[in-house]
Amino acid sequence: MTEFKFSGRVKLGIEEQPFTREIEAESEKHAQDKLYSQLTSEQNISRSKVEIKNTEEI
Repeated sequence: MTEFKFSGRVKLGIEEQPFTREIEAESEKHAQDKLYSQLTSEQNISRSKVEIKNTEEI
């Protein structure tokens, strides 16, 4: 398993909140899906409100 570091912004109404997350997964695509799942579940928002700016393999 590989660890990926994601950073970007989440749109919450009229505000935007920056985020940085480290996700362990077998591929970048799988890690990105996990990230979307976590953020949308925590913030109760749709995936379109999540903007990933940077992805880095750790």
